[in-house]
Amino acid sequence: MQIDYNILITYGGVARKFAKDAIIFHEGGTPLFYYQVVEGSVKIFASNADGKELIQGVFSTGQSFGEPPLMVGKCYPTTAQALTSSVVIKIARENLLEILKTYPDIAERLLFTFAERIYNKSAAAQVWVSATPEEKIMLFLKRLNTRLVSTTAGLVPYTRQQIADFTGLRVETVIRTLVRMSKKGMVKIIDHKLYY
Repeated sequence: MQIDYNILITYGGVARKFAKDAIIFHEGGTPLFYYQVVEGSVKIFASNADGKELIQGVFSTGQSFGEPPLMVGKCYPTTAQALTSSVVIKIARENLLEILKTYPDIAERLLFTFAERIYNKSAAAQVWVSATPEEKIMLFLKRLNTRLVSTTAGLVPYTRQQIADFTGLRVETVIRTLVRMSKKGMVKIIDHKLYY
C-alpha cells in the first residue's frame, strides 16, 4: 500500500537511507513504525538457528511492509533487510493511526492490502507443501508471473539463492531442478538468467 509521501512527512514521517543488506527491523523486535519504500527494495524473511532463510515477501518502491505486527502490537515474526541500497520512510504508529482516522480512503486501502497479503500467504503455502522441488519451483514461478510486470518478458528477477529462500529448498536443489526444467522446456536459462 502506498500513502502519499507528503502526507507521511506532514504527520512526522522521516526518510532514511539503508545500504544493501542493512537490517531495518529484527525478528522478535517491538514494532514502533510504519515503513514504506521510497526507493529500492526490501525483503521480509524468517530464519532458523542455522541461518536458513524463508523469504516471506519482497517490497519495492511505493510498497509498505511490517504493518500487521505494528497494528496488533505483537513482536515482529520476521526480519526486514534492504535487498538493494534503499530509502525507506518511517512514521510512528500513533501518527499512522491519526492518518487512518483522517483519511478513510487510506484505511480502506490498508484493509485491501491486508486481504491481498493473506491471500498471497495462502497461495504461498501451496509451494511449501508441494511434494517435489519441481512442483515447488513451478508454483513459485506461476505466482510470480501473475504478480510481476517485468520490463524484460519472462525474466525472473530473483537469484537461485532467493528462489531457494522463497521455496524452502537448498540452492543446490534449485540449480539442479532448474537445469532439468530447462531441458524439458519448462523454463529457459540464457546467459545464466532465468526466464519463465
